Amino acid sequence: MLHQFSFKNFKSFKEEVTLDMLASPIKEHVEDVVIDCFDEKVLKVAAIYGANASGKSNIIEAFRMMRLLVLNSFSSSEFKLFHSVEGHWFEKETVPTEFSVLFSKKNNIYQYGFSIKNDIIIEEYLYKRNPKLKKEDFEPIFNRKNSQIRVANDFKDVNETSKLLELVSDETLYISVLSQLKIESISDVIEWFKDTKTIDYGNPNREAFGLRKLRGYGPMRNSIESDLVQIIEDIDEKEKLENFIKSIDVGIEKLGVKEEIDSFEEEKLTRKIVVSYHKNPDTKELKITPITSESSGTIKMLLLYADISRSLKYGHTLFVDELDAKLHPLLLRYIIIMFHDNNLNKKNAQLIFSTQEVFTLDKETFRRDEIWFVDKDDAGSSELYSLDSYVDEDNKKIRNDASYGKDYILGRYNSIPNLRKIEDD
Repeated sequence: MLHQFSFKNFKSFKEEVTLDMLASPIKEHVEDVVIDCFDEKVLKVAAIYGANASGKSNIIEAFRMMRLLVLNSFSSSEFKLFHSVEGHWFEKETVPTEFSVLFSKKNNIYQYGFSIKNDIIIEEYLYKRNPKLKKEDFEPIFNRKNSQIRVANDFKDVNETSKLLELVSDETLYISVLSQLKIESISDVIEWFKDTKTIDYGNPNREAFGLRKLRGYGPMRNSIESDLVQIIEDIDEKEKLENFIKSIDVGIEKLGVKEEIDSFEEEKLTRKIVVSYHKNPDTKELKITPITSESSGTIKMLLLYADISRSLKYGHTLFVDELDAKLHPLLLRYIIIMFHDNNLNKKNAQLIFSTQEVFTLDKETFRRDEIWFVDKDDAGSSELYSLDSYVDEDNKKIRNDASYGKDYILGRYNSIPNLRKIEDD
């Protein structure tokens, strides 16, 4: 599980901010708190609110960038060409961008982070929490400053690779290189980053690509199998999916997979496409319809289900930007409940999402430490804070019986658009 994600000097964020998934000592919804390894109390849900252009998406983008660098910095130069880190717009060019995560994996807790400037790695570190001590104490696995690296003597498997590391360029993360080797601690970190997904539902290109996959098309007209096809072809998973679509009442009786042969440049490709079935209210017969006939909201729910299902099945962390886009507020609440429900979320998957929807912003849905706000100051810098940590103009914390959504719209927590009347000349 993710415990904390911190970053600094990234896009609209100049100062360091931390998205903290460790539960605060408040009493509401205690059933929504997970006891993680080392008896840490961790949250399963975090909702991020804020005005347009306040920086909500940049939080998820910051993690996406960190993940991409960890998994790909040892790959081709083409990746570096299209994935350069963008610092704060008004920060000095000499200031590096920093990323850090604290997370649990296989009953261990790791802290990994790095700082980068002009695509050059300035610092990098990996620590592992000492299981012999009850207090929060971390053992270093490696520390890197510029081109120098120090490896802990206790980690001989890492130490044996030090000569290999000397050959790595300043643009490459050491952990990306070590991922090529079979080292348990390194594998834990790499696997966690691979398992933690980021999805941007504000990006129309992603939705278009998802729809193409439902029709069996890859990016170059090649055949590709959608995650939803794999779910439908699994008897148990298909039953869960069909129970889900019936529970959200989109009018689909069931889903299926149909094979089509497509001729392209004298080459025949077999594509698996997702189809839906609707029941004729008069004859009760099922009529097959192409998935493209469904509404864009229904298509989003189907695509989203595949990601949610995988996260719940394996206990992964899922970042979603603009989760509420094209969703009815009750569907959004339904998804949040799925992650809170201990029977549905048996492996403690986490959902971290940005949203503009305030219907669900209430004490029945969230704990105060699950609600986060992003606000941008007059200097163009974003800040991140939780409702639990926020104090009002009287220097008082927000009570758990407050009307969160109503108070948010009224500007009590800041983080709303500063609207002005349009003046005619």
